[in-house]
Amino acid sequence: MLFKLPPCIIKHHGSVKSLKYIISISRQKGSKSRNTSSKILAAASSSVVKPAGKFDNEENTQAKSSFGKVDSHFLNDPHSKKSSLEENVLNSQLNQHLKPVTKPDVTASLSDTLEKDVPTTEKEVVKLLNTVKPADLDWRKQVLDIRLLPRYYKSLSKFRLTGLVVLTTLAGYGMAPGAFEPITFSCIVLGTALSSAAANAVNQVLEVPYDSQMNRTKNRVLIRGYLTPLHASAFAVCCASIGLTTLYLGTNALTAALGAVNLILYTSIYTPMKRYSIANTWLGSVVGAIPPLMGWAACTGSLSAGAVLMGAILYSWQFPHFNALSWALRPDYSRAGYRMTSVIDPAMCRRVALRHSVGLLVLCSCAPLLDLTTWTFAFDSFPLNCYLIYRAWKFYKEGDNHSSRKLFRLSLIHLPALMFLMLIGKKYSSKDEKHEKVS
Repeated sequence: MLFKLPPCIIKHHGSVKSLKYIISISRQKGSKSRNTSSKILAAASSSVVKPAGKFDNEENTQAKSSFGKVDSHFLNDPHSKKSSLEENVLNSQLNQHLKPVTKPDVTASLSDTLEKDVPTTEKEVVKLLNTVKPADLDWRKQVLDIRLLPRYYKSLSKFRLTGLVVLTTLAGYGMAPGAFEPITFSCIVLGTALSSAAANAVNQVLEVPYDSQMNRTKNRVLIRGYLTPLHASAFAVCCASIGLTTLYLGTNALTAALGAVNLILYTSIYTPMKRYSIANTWLGSVVGAIPPLMGWAACTGSLSAGAVLMGAILYSWQFPHFNALSWALRPDYSRAGYRMTSVIDPAMCRRVALRHSVGLLVLCSCAPLLDLTTWTFAFDSFPLNCYLIYRAWKFYKEGDNHSSRKLFRLSLIHLPALMFLMLIGKKYSSKDEKHEKVS
């Protein structure tokens, strides 16, 4: 700064003109420094404009201290006494020059605007971008519409997914070598549906912070605030207790145990694992393979090789189905922090989908060897499985949303069609025929 010139220079010049010259030079330097020293500290979603009062105050104190250190001889100089009027004019000009700028071109962070040394009159309005309105953050009392409760419970239980679980359970019940019993059939349907609804409700309660970041799940009832997490938890507890009790009393202990294990796997292991390891896909496939075992156990009271084969078919079907679904949802899963194979290792995602599509063809061909179906099922399911392999191959080679979407839609048709063909090609033993005649 030119304000820190040695006092001797000012003394030897001893004139008002020199002081004017110094002030004019300092004004030019100060304007250049203010134009070139603008500082940008931008946040990701906000920008705040703040006057440079802090910086000007420091310069003011330094300038005033330097002028205060001027030699006393200069103040007693006769020339300066004679021009006291001119000095007063210069002092007013100096004070005007050292006045803090009210509208600087300096951008600072939000914390700098809250400095105590900046007067409140000089603070400008803080403007935040990409933020919610303050009114949206206010607490509002939740009003529950009783008439819409069935719709909320339907969404909370994931009605279509629950229906698919019940369908695979009935496939296991129908393929089991046992007689049809209406009471057992009704109990297995009701118990499986309630257990699945409880698992899905707990899943939504645990994933509220993450579902709100995904376009596919941001309109769920808990995200929208139609139901409270406590209400959803109470619904899940009621469904789980009634469902498992129905399975235990209406079928047998093995079926109830399988239902309880599936509920624990889905809510306590699979749901948290989605944020830590890609192994969640394999564990989720195990969860999807248990319902046909429950149906088989409800019919016969035990498990055999045929039940294991049906579980293996459901296990392999999960991979082309879910991998194709997760491929189109990669931005959502990445934003929410889910460690899915499609996000972490896309090549493995496509490779596993193709591998298990081929595995479905092999497993369906093994069904006649275990006396589960006749050879009719092996021939009837061959074109269906080959078309699934073709779609999985296209998904493996192209790896785009178009091929993944076609594979996903085919998987939704493939499983019901496969279960239907399996029921048609079921192999009956002489003991089964006697049971059917008696019933």
